[in-house]
Amino acid sequence: MSLIRLPGWMRDDEAEARLYRHVDQALAGAAEAGHAADMARLEAVKGWHEDDKALLESAIERAKGSGDRLAEARVAGAYGGYLGAHAQFEASLAHTARAIEILGTLGERTHQARTMAVNGRCYSARAGKLDQALVFARHVRSVADELNDRELQAWAAMEAEPHYYRGSWNEAIRTAEHTLPVAWEIREWAVVLFSSAWLALACLKLGQADKAQRVLDRVYTQAPHLYKDSALGIPYALIASAEVQLATGRHNEALNTVRQALMAAQRSRFRLEEVAAHRVLGQVHAAMGDRAEAEAAFRRSLEVLDEIQCPPELAQTLLAYGRFRRGDNSQEDRTLIERALRLFEEMKATGWIEEARGALAAVSPV
Repeated sequence: MSLIRLPGWMRDDEAEARLYRHVDQALAGAAEAGHAADMARLEAVKGWHEDDKALLESAIERAKGSGDRLAEARVAGAYGGYLGAHAQFEASLAHTARAIEILGTLGERTHQARTMAVNGRCYSARAGKLDQALVFARHVRSVADELNDRELQAWAAMEAEPHYYRGSWNEAIRTAEHTLPVAWEIREWAVVLFSSAWLALACLKLGQADKAQRVLDRVYTQAPHLYKDSALGIPYALIASAEVQLATGRHNEALNTVRQALMAAQRSRFRLEEVAAHRVLGQVHAAMGDRAEAEAAFRRSLEVLDEIQCPPELAQTLLAYGRFRRGDNSQEDRTLIERALRLFEEMKATGWIEEARGALAAVSPV
């Protein structure tokens, strides 16, 4: 249980297998001794890493019955993380809020801040609650600096996500560049992968394609590939790489990269990453002149979005699809972009609002 919280613990497949052996042995021992709280914690660890929802739900009930408030908080946080990774954002936030509340009551400031950093900030942003995401992020930074906690300081780089969704490109860059060095130093690879992706995408929005490429080159040349290509962080980094390749005219490279991202997202059932990969795949096919393939990819992105309800990604797909269709049917084109604009306005996503208004002006008048 201590090992799993250490950044960079999964050095290779052997280390991962060794961890599972320890978990299974500890779980058997806890069951024999009748230690319900320990069983709940261990079931949560195993359920998360084996993608076993039933085991996580068992852990939730066992933790509640144990009377151990800390165990209840830890399991609620783990289940919230699992639900969020599978794009069940509202359900994730409900369990996350429970964990945050209990941890606050128990005075567990560091653990509470980490729950805010990992689950609270991320899944609030993906649910379109950008103000709430930034409140969580600011609290994490405050606690990290007060306690000089390097892990929390590394996770502060993830504040780039709500800034990117808000269209605050300069803020996304400033945040990531300020705190990513800590993530590299302590080998917090999920932070390195995600935050580097948002940093690169924000650079791309400001016309800094060369800088975006350098950011991603470092990820692929200097970060050890501790994660399998289907694991957390890799699909999003590949999506960012495909966008940079597309922007710089390397269409075949972009096509290969985004297909890798899509396969990795689908293997891990990461629905948000699947949405983004389909959207970028549509943009690549459009740039290559394959309109039928582009149409199918954009529509598939929207189909998955119907299942997960993620306003920031939905607005981006509607905008990209509306731009692609420009001229096919001016009424339908405008409807897509107007819908995107309304979503961006609801989220106060200033940079995206400007983009959507520009795209709307370029559509033939009705």
